[in-house]
Amino acid sequence: MDIDRMKNLLIELCNISSISETPGEIEIAEKLYEVIMRMEYFKNNPSNAGINPIKNDPFGRYYVHALMEGRPENRKTVILLSHFDVVGVDDYGAYKDYAFKPLEYTELLKKGSGITLSKEAEKDLASGDYIFGRGIMDMKFGIALDVEIMHQIESKLDNFPGNILLLSVPDEENNSAGMLSSVELLTRLKEERKLEYVCCIVSEPHFPKYPGDNSKYLYTGAVGKLLPVFYCVGKETHGGDPFSGLNPNLLAAKIIEKIELNPELTDSFGSFRVPAPVCLKQSDTKNAYSVSTPASAYAYFNFMTVTSSPDEVLKKLKNIGEEAFMEVLKNIENKADRLQTLTGSKPELPKIIPKVITFKELYKMCLESGGKEFDRHMKAFVNESPVNDLRRLSVDIVREAHKFCPYRDPMIVLFLAPTYYPHSGVPDHNSKTAEIAERIIAKAKSKYDETIYHEPFFPGLSDMSYLGLPDNIDIGNLKANFPLWGGKYTIPLDAIASLNIPFVNIGPLGKDAHKYTERINIPYSFETDSKLVFEAVLSALDVSTEDFGI
Repeated sequence: MDIDRMKNLLIELCNISSISETPGEIEIAEKLYEVIMRMEYFKNNPSNAGINPIKNDPFGRYYVHALMEGRPENRKTVILLSHFDVVGVDDYGAYKDYAFKPLEYTELLKKGSGITLSKEAEKDLASGDYIFGRGIMDMKFGIALDVEIMHQIESKLDNFPGNILLLSVPDEENNSAGMLSSVELLTRLKEERKLEYVCCIVSEPHFPKYPGDNSKYLYTGAVGKLLPVFYCVGKETHGGDPFSGLNPNLLAAKIIEKIELNPELTDSFGSFRVPAPVCLKQSDTKNAYSVSTPASAYAYFNFMTVTSSPDEVLKKLKNIGEEAFMEVLKNIENKADRLQTLTGSKPELPKIIPKVITFKELYKMCLESGGKEFDRHMKAFVNESPVNDLRRLSVDIVREAHKFCPYRDPMIVLFLAPTYYPHSGVPDHNSKTAEIAERIIAKAKSKYDETIYHEPFFPGLSDMSYLGLPDNIDIGNLKANFPLWGGKYTIPLDAIASLNIPFVNIGPLGKDAHKYTERINIPYSFETDSKLVFEAVLSALDVSTEDFGI
């Protein structure tokens, strides 16, 4: 491995401010493509690499691919997957101009710029083993490493029994537009070149499991995420006569109380458990002040999965919605009784029957009532609505559909909103990835005296979710409960399911991803991790590591 070449490319890539949804994403895609095309193999085989536009992308972005085919002909292919976008740099404050100059930024910190550092960051800085800067570990190191692996294989390509497909995408930190778009390319190359995707190797940094955790991990699965939304329809009333209606904010509040941080709702696999759900937003739908209670309100939640299907999650949440509805009505009844004790008169309460349905059920009710005219109206509504926030647009679609619902009493509509990440790579002890993981863990210990732990799931949301689809997902039901599914939000679920690519994530040693103290450990990442990742690539293709001196 040419460590100097790798370091130089890493710094070159970090110098580009490739923040998600900015022109920097285009600039870095062009730079990476330029770097790839400098290689002799791609000079001689230019059609094997491409800078590919993302269809209908409002930012005009690209993803990059490069297929290096070995000889003699062999269809086994390893994918090297990375993302080149990074999060913003506002947290750098007055020093954000240094965020994309890692060498200068690290020197600035050493000179005592006044930037506040934790004791751990100060210790790492003083060691001289770390470089600080945005994207240096998340995940431009991975890109530089992937390119270097291709350089190494290029030198022995005549006897290399397999293929390497480099794939680097934008937008991983936001909505994964790059990865989702690249699924079409992966499918096409598989069909046209008869490729067999034996494994995908990813170099996202590993995450500490608790504060102060210095252990190293590799992962063979990825957590998933759903964004379930409760749309609560109340019964409007004047603020001076509050018992005559039903405030939908009360329904939303009770739902939040029952779901927020509820450990019983955390999905698990063996000893691994995802974080508890949290409410990311709650609001009513009033657009102006009035003394009337709102007609509707909504709340949506971050809900992570490792084994549960969307249908299973919706069923569980529907039950919670029904419990919340009944508790709210009971609570109102109790307060009316207490008011009677104070005033001698009990207010007359409206007769309300708890009703909780899914968006699929709401749409069916409206379709039965309004027929094709309703369906045409909703399609036109979606097409004509501006795309600002996909979550709010989803709520607006449900709100519009509800206008056509013949059932006009209070109700809760449960649905899903973007962005959806399926959990992926549920561990199989007999799989190729398990074999690779065991080999890497053994090599790390025997050759480098490093202990690496095998974790079943990468804990952060990532593009790895779109490499395969669990068997227990009903794609039809999933789409039916996504109001926005179609032109403005879609995932190629059938193609992802047919690809079903296993993966291993072996990351560099770094700390504080997404913070102004993001940094990478130079000795471990360049001297050890780079060779372990390369070994994983060779192991996936059953190539002897001795041929490459590792």
